[in-house]
Amino acid sequence: MHTPEQPRNNPMVLVGVFSAVVLFVLGLGAVQDIRVPDPIPGRAVAAPGGALPAEAPGPRPVLRLGDHPLLVKAVSLPATACALPAFGLSDKELIAYYTAGVACMDEAWRPVLEQANLPFERPTLNATPELGGSPCGDAPAEGEAVAYYCGRNRAIYMPTGRMRDNGGGDRPGTHLATLAHEYGHHVQALSGMLRAADFKIGAAGEETPAGLEWSRRIELQANCFAGLFLYATSDALGPDLAREAAEDFQYAVEEPAEKNAHGLPDNQAEWAMNGFAAGTTGSCNTYTASAADVA
Repeated sequence: MHTPEQPRNNPMVLVGVFSAVVLFVLGLGAVQDIRVPDPIPGRAVAAPGGALPAEAPGPRPVLRLGDHPLLVKAVSLPATACALPAFGLSDKELIAYYTAGVACMDEAWRPVLEQANLPFERPTLNATPELGGSPCGDAPAEGEAVAYYCGRNRAIYMPTGRMRDNGGGDRPGTHLATLAHEYGHHVQALSGMLRAADFKIGAAGEETPAGLEWSRRIELQANCFAGLFLYATSDALGPDLAREAAEDFQYAVEEPAEKNAHGLPDNQAEWAMNGFAAGTTGSCNTYTASAADVA
């Protein structure tokens, strides 16, 4: 799951605006005492050549959804040769597994984002035994999520205790699927899609039917991005592990309709397999999909 990148109405911001208005009003009486300085003769001189050199455009997020350039132009993740350590259930072994997994995902996603002139940065991995809060707020309850992504500090939270006891158990594919899903949110954050969707959720209301549908479009796309990664690394990680992870989304817990922010298990599985089978970013455009496909 992800937590909103942008804070909602901040009371301190409102206080600051009010204070500025008060200061402006109180200062009106002193305006007449301000002396305007004498003009200084001269003229503006342009830089040699008549104009300042234009700043080269650097990679920037694009705050668009259905017509986002990463989705309009179908791009494949390159076949990525990376390795994961032996899977184990101790905190130390899980941290090593997640750390190697994130490095592998960095290697797979970096060229895709750079090719689209989008920014890239490595996420922070927080793999403490217990799930803690973040700049995005309090940690979700155990019944809501076993892991999450915070866009404000670009961090993936994979608590080893919760993942071991209530998340993946002794199934490496489940751990890998969860990590790849959360990294999918990181790709959304870097590309600008996460913020654009959060604006939609904020406008609709987080718990309204429309807001929940926007949340599902985000979550299901993260499943699809996970499938893309697993397809790109299936040779390196082994086809059995890659398929096990891609198929793991079918076991998602079904949420009540009034709280359905992640999608039905069938849809979760379908979007993950869309990425795994098609292998291109264009197959992950949940924002133009029908309401039934993101239910």
